[in-house]
Amino acid sequence: MSTASPAATGRAVPGATSATERWHQVPRGWRVVLVIAASAVVVEFALSFAGAVYGTPSRAILGPASSLDTSESGTAALAQLLSARGHPVRQVEVPVGSASLRVPGTLFVLDPQGRLTTELATMRSFLLAGGRLVLAGRPAAGVLSGLLGPGPVPIWQQATAGLSHAGAPAPENYGASSVISNTAGSWHTGAPRARTLLGRRGGALALLAEVGHGRLVLLASSSPLDNGLLGRDDNAAFALDLAGPAAGPVAFDEYDHLKTSSGTGIAGLPGHWQAGLLLALVAIVVWILSASRRFGPPARADRELVPPRIAHVDAVATLLASGPPERLAAGAAPLREAGREQLCRVLKTRPDASDAELVARAASTALPADLVTAIISEPGSEKDLLALGRAYATISERGRWS
Repeated sequence: MSTASPAATGRAVPGATSATERWHQVPRGWRVVLVIAASAVVVEFALSFAGAVYGTPSRAILGPASSLDTSESGTAALAQLLSARGHPVRQVEVPVGSASLRVPGTLFVLDPQGRLTTELATMRSFLLAGGRLVLAGRPAAGVLSGLLGPGPVPIWQQATAGLSHAGAPAPENYGASSVISNTAGSWHTGAPRARTLLGRRGGALALLAEVGHGRLVLLASSSPLDNGLLGRDDNAAFALDLAGPAAGPVAFDEYDHLKTSSGTGIAGLPGHWQAGLLLALVAIVVWILSASRRFGPPARADRELVPPRIAHVDAVATLLASGPPERLAAGAAPLREAGREQLCRVLKTRPDASDAELVARAASTALPADLVTAIISEPGSEKDLLALGRAYATISERGRWS
């Protein structure tokens, strides 16, 4: 005959403990540590999963003269000015070689951080087709040769910052008579294959070269177009001339100005996820702090009693003693009666024993006579009342006198 096991029938196995009971047998401190560790694992898994699903790119601006930068060295004000004057403005955040550039139009390449090796062919094609390219800053080796073609190219040189004046008339300097820069740099005077747009003694701030049907403007420094100087002298007018006719498209090469990376962990989460995780973290910290109060030293073995109410007793005695003797005697009567009963029990006499019998019986024991006197005598002052209370407390505490 087969019998079903206790587990199969749902009956508890004698001596076995459930998972809940085993969990509560773990010390509280270790349970908190285990809960926190498990929560960390769950949060890390959620972050990894959400980061893979909701991964968002994070961007950082590299170098000066970015049209996305609103600082003193950025050119966000230039982009805003051109947009306000009717130019369609676009920030190109992909390599120029893979971007679609409209002709006619103007492309600003301001202080590029890279060498422009892969973009040169696209820029030259843009110039040959009739576009305008504004290249600012000291160019990397081979850039001017790639744009202008074979032959001598202008030479960039160190120079002091200051004021430059308009040179040969051209559409690119039509509205500018003087332009200020605060970054050292200029083009060597008499540069081949280019004429001076803005110059001063010892060098040129801006050159103009014709490439095919297009026009190449070389700025030795991008500082006249920066946010900090755009409103000085004729810098804004010069910037508008560089952009070309009104309503002409304008593009800013921002690929080299941006460092893009895919967000991971918390950085890859949407903003509301990050806010929710921050609130959860605060709640966990508050819970840990509230539970940490229970992790102190063990409780004392003996219970701490309320200290003696000496002040209260003194106050009551003073109140009773301040009145007539009758009130003092009436107030002390219950205590005298209780003290007399306790005294009879200790001395082992009958409850209705007289005062003389109590004094005689106490003389044959170790019980002090002043305790007996304090109980059997009617109190007449505050001092007598306090003596009655102390006598009652002493006899009740010891309980036996031999």
